[in-house]
Amino acid sequence: MSDTAQVIILVLSIIVVLVLYTKSKDAESFLLLKLAGYTYIGAFVLDLDGVKLPLGFAVFLLFFRKPKVNADTKQIAAFAGVHILLLGIFIPHIETMIFQRTHHVDIQDTNFYSGSLADELEHLKDYFHMNRNSTELRGLDMVIQEDGTYKYLSFGLAEDTHKGTVNYSIDLSDDRESFEVSRYKVKEDDDYLSNLQFTDAELVLANIDIITPSMFQMEGKEYYHLKTDGIRESYDAKSDSSYKIDTAGKHKVEDNQLPAQTIVAEVCGSKELTETHCPFKCDQNEFFLLDYLPTPN
Repeated sequence: MSDTAQVIILVLSIIVVLVLYTKSKDAESFLLLKLAGYTYIGAFVLDLDGVKLPLGFAVFLLFFRKPKVNADTKQIAAFAGVHILLLGIFIPHIETMIFQRTHHVDIQDTNFYSGSLADELEHLKDYFHMNRNSTELRGLDMVIQEDGTYKYLSFGLAEDTHKGTVNYSIDLSDDRESFEVSRYKVKEDDDYLSNLQFTDAELVLANIDIITPSMFQMEGKEYYHLKTDGIRESYDAKSDSSYKIDTAGKHKVEDNQLPAQTIVAEVCGSKELTETHCPFKCDQNEFFLLDYLPTPN
């Protein structure tokens, strides 16, 4: 249960006890504490592997259902406890629904060449107030027209917080004017991807921002598809289509320059797209090696 839910339940419990105490008809020693006890008994639950049983209310019905003094008030306190119990069960579900709802965040620039994916990231981090937390890129898939206009853009982020990991799924909307962002929390033990070496999102996106129109030039292609999983890896695939990408330009990687630690982005060109804005036929593959670091011999 979240801190917010616990505070809500505590405040409601105090209010219920105080209201019932002021409305009690008969004088009774330690009545305030007794009402708090009845409320607690009504709200007490036994959790058996996720199955919540209202054990406290059962105890009330069996042993405390007919108190001799202030019976009505104490019974109301116990029933109020049951309602507080139900709130404790439903509030986390409501919080989860609110947290996981889809957000629509304006895109800063609809053109890859004139815009910046690193700037888009900063805008998203500001929107979701995650500037103080580290974020990993967990995959990016994009398709642009020859002039740089986005046709498709999707990427994932993982935010490391003190309460666990928050995963973000970010997709360009159909009108390509905003991002549709959904998120969900993952406990550390449930994060099956945590053993992979994903890279800081800002680093990866800043390196993708380096790409210029001339680097994408493929004869006869109108659309370009770039895809990366965002994982830094040891790359030793000897190929005529591997290129180091940096601020100095696009450079073919020779066999004697491998292996290297790098982030691999697979690039291809296409003459047309499917209805889902994916390349109809993706050919002439190239491999862009981002943040390229030669491995010492």
